[in-house]
Amino acid sequence: MPTKPHIAILMEFPTALGGERSLLSILGLLKDKYEITLLAPTQGPLADLIKLAEVKHLQFSVRNLQGIRKSDEELLSELHLLLHAESFQIVHANSVSLARFLGRHRDRFPQTVTAHLRDIMKLSARAIRDVSSLDRLIAVSRATAESYQLQGVPEENVQVIYNGIDSAAFVPTKKLDLHRELGLPKSVRFAATIGQIGLRKGHDVLVEAIPSLATVYPDWHYLIVGQRYSTKQESREFVDQMLGALDQNGNASRVHWLGYRTDVADIFEQTDLLIHPARQEPFGRVLLEAAAMGKAILASDVGGTSEMLVHQKSAWLVKPSDVDAIREACLLLMGDEKLRDQLGNQAQARIAHEFTITDSARELALLWDDFL
Repeated sequence: MPTKPHIAILMEFPTALGGERSLLSILGLLKDKYEITLLAPTQGPLADLIKLAEVKHLQFSVRNLQGIRKSDEELLSELHLLLHAESFQIVHANSVSLARFLGRHRDRFPQTVTAHLRDIMKLSARAIRDVSSLDRLIAVSRATAESYQLQGVPEENVQVIYNGIDSAAFVPTKKLDLHRELGLPKSVRFAATIGQIGLRKGHDVLVEAIPSLATVYPDWHYLIVGQRYSTKQESREFVDQMLGALDQNGNASRVHWLGYRTDVADIFEQTDLLIHPARQEPFGRVLLEAAAMGKAILASDVGGTSEMLVHQKSAWLVKPSDVDAIREACLLLMGDEKLRDQLGNQAQARIAHEFTITDSARELALLWDDFL
């Protein structure tokens, strides 16, 4: 039997956020075709998910035990030892930062080198040259691809492959009772905002709208699911300012900060509305998850969101950073259960047809096969 092609996938962070979970979700469909080894931190939520996925996992981290990023020479030394221990045909980076690192040293890697572009960000001219030197870049949306092409990445270097979701696998365990956990009566309805807490996710826009929403719909409470990973002073101040505003306007008790959760499907089951007020969103996995469960979605029309969801058909989309727009859309959707059901049902149907992990895995395999 011929040996399967061997692919090394580099994962930068120990977290299990959308980018990590999107990649892991398709590996089960690729294991029969390729030998896959993940080079990633061996401690943290990501390591736990890799174990569940039953994929080979070797220790690799861009940071030392003190959390300081290693030098390029240190990383190259470690990486070459790992790559030379086995015969890899393809090295794939799952983040822009690792794509830049591999591109800076493209001549040191005899393998085909590919990378995912999962963030929309401004890069320096040098960084654009670095990522452009890779054999192929995979953008998670047209908006993501265009953002880098406008900065100078050649159009032919970038291919769009949408993230997908296995709707049948994203199901609740039925073990959660949010009303009981939070000590609230069953009459309370929940709107959830799920994702990393930071300025680009726009939590502050929702927080500013809550006082007027509470006056009209006092039976609605708000779930903030996720955590702040950035240690920058501006990130800490961002959260502190939101907490201070809620205390000042008397709405702190109706906003519940749940932190990082692994039971997102259970939270969705008990949620009536997902509010996603992001200022920037390449192709939000949380939107796929909400749609897979047939939940109504209110989101900012940014990045790849409108490629996934259609305004007034499978979601309600508004301008980013617009408190009035978020407020008016919330008032409409909170007061119209029929509209929420309609949006949720159409989102579920669209996701099941257009954004499957089968399609994502097949397109990624076709791309890699071009280089084998």
